[in-house]
Amino acid sequence: MAESDKQFFGPLTLHQKCEKAIIFKTDEPSDCPCVLCEEIFTLPAAEKPMLTHLFMKHRLVIADVNQIPDLKAYMRYWRLRFKDQNLPFFCTTMLLDSKPDGTKSKNEEYFLLSDILPEDKELRQNLIQEKLEKLLERHAFEREDKNYSRECLFCRFVSHSTRASYLNHLYEKHNFHIAKPDNLVFVDELIDLLASKLEKLQCIYCEGLFKDRNILKEHMRKKGHKRINPANKEYDKYYLVNYIGEKQTHKDNQKHSRLCYRDENDSNPDSDPEWSEWKEENGGMITCLLCDHTESEYEVMLNHMKVKHEFSFSKATKGLDFYQKVKVVNYIRRQIHLKQCLSCETKFDETTNLEKHIKEMKHWVLTKEKWDQPEYYFPTYEDDLFLCFIQDDDESWWSSDEQEVDRRNSMSDNISKEMALSVLSE
Repeated sequence: MAESDKQFFGPLTLHQKCEKAIIFKTDEPSDCPCVLCEEIFTLPAAEKPMLTHLFMKHRLVIADVNQIPDLKAYMRYWRLRFKDQNLPFFCTTMLLDSKPDGTKSKNEEYFLLSDILPEDKELRQNLIQEKLEKLLERHAFEREDKNYSRECLFCRFVSHSTRASYLNHLYEKHNFHIAKPDNLVFVDELIDLLASKLEKLQCIYCEGLFKDRNILKEHMRKKGHKRINPANKEYDKYYLVNYIGEKQTHKDNQKHSRLCYRDENDSNPDSDPEWSEWKEENGGMITCLLCDHTESEYEVMLNHMKVKHEFSFSKATKGLDFYQKVKVVNYIRRQIHLKQCLSCETKFDETTNLEKHIKEMKHWVLTKEKWDQPEYYFPTYEDDLFLCFIQDDDESWWSSDEQEVDRRNSMSDNISKEMALSVLSE
């Protein structure tokens, strides 16, 4: 399969409650040159091909790229800086035992560009600040503009005043509450989106389709669907509270749920912030490779897969090294996410049907040609705690308390593995 034909996509999230701060990127198409060569990519559509190009050709990974609001400006800055110094001067260098194409090779160098570098951190913060300033300018304009003209979504009333007046009409006359006007931004685009759904006879809340407008209106009235679904991420960009800029602390993350529609109390404000944030991000739970079941202990999870799914992860990966096992996990995660058989690649509409098929047909055999691909260095899920427990076959982490102590004392020797999981999470 040609590199261009492969389906690369960014990491998903196993534990939805732990999503990171939302950064809305510039969506206007523009050409962006690679930081290290003359190849051109049209952003934002070609963002993933560009990141793949950086990894495959230049062995460069940009950490937390989803947290960069203006990737073109970020790339432009580092393109100039890389003319002055080479990659090792700015980047964290790590050693992996394979080339980008998956070929085994000892101590291959890869480079991580991240906000560990103060210069990079300052650049990211400046880009976020610029984004927020433009956002506030737009918000101020929408509040002060008195020439807004728009026909109501539900009746023939035409507003010729402010956007706030229009939104108040929707609430007072039709009991359709979007949010307080001061909490919204890009109101014009939001109303256009809602209008397009109503024109398609689609419920705004549940997204169901109906035969005519009267049936739709009655459905929305009876079901209480004359509102926006807070679980629908399509609407996130229109709420100011979602523009929280940079990554938040544990306490801030608890105050802001995914759509930030309700506050929560910090359950443990005196705990160590680094550890509490790590627990918040990962949820402390390991998710089964084949279903949604979770466990807090790795060995318990392995036993669950043996008993429930008749699948032995240790047997399936016997003889494989650390990086190959990472690929296997990410391949299985990808296939299950796509509801596609691990062996015959038959697709299913329901995950339960897929599980039944794999179990009945005993399609546990993992073909190396399928999973041993460079894209499976990239985690399918960004918070996949299962990956943190993967070991080479000659490493006995769990055999005794003494070995556990020795392992903990020698964690620094495994830094390249930890870096590998971190660097490939984008």
